[in-house]
Amino acid sequence: MKIGNAGKLVLGLLVVLLAGYAIHAWVNATFVPTAFSDTRKQSAVIAAEVVLILNESFQNLGKISEEDRNYNFRNALDLVYTELDRIKLAQEKAIMLSDTLNTMARVVPDIMPVEARNLALTGVSKEVSLISNLVIYNHTLNGLLETLRYKFSGDIRYDAEDVQKLVYMLNQQGKEINAINDSFNETMREFDQVVK
Repeated sequence: MKIGNAGKLVLGLLVVLLAGYAIHAWVNATFVPTAFSDTRKQSAVIAAEVVLILNESFQNLGKISEEDRNYNFRNALDLVYTELDRIKLAQEKAIMLSDTLNTMARVVPDIMPVEARNLALTGVSKEVSLISNLVIYNHTLNGLLETLRYKFSGDIRYDAEDVQKLVYMLNQQGKEINAINDSFNETMREFDQVVK
């Protein structure tokens, strides 16, 4: 059976339409690798643990201050040592968070559509920035606790002016960390809407 010119035209249009539909479906396909989803959940848990640790440390700074005002230097020093240990735990959690972000970053190129991929990349970049700020925050907190340790142990390296500077820096860094975290969460809400 021969197909006439009209049949060939219809067949050609049908092939073009099917190819167009396939391309459209491929371009608009949604795909999020399991590794990304799983490590995103892990990173959320780890980030929450880090925030909890830092919030507890911040609250304990108030207790240290209270013990200082009441001249209970031994209790204050014990709290300082506890907080120095807690900083180490926060640093370990930050390393774990970094590892999960590394996994997420490796699979970002596989995310579809492109808009979701770009949002995922932006989100991962923000979390990397958050980790950098957490490292700085931990370093500053460690400096404050060491300064307080000097004070409560009678070490001559204690400088009251350093305490005020470090507390100010901690407050500024805490605000920056919260702003980055809020921005990350907003980016990931946008990501979720795109891949929905």
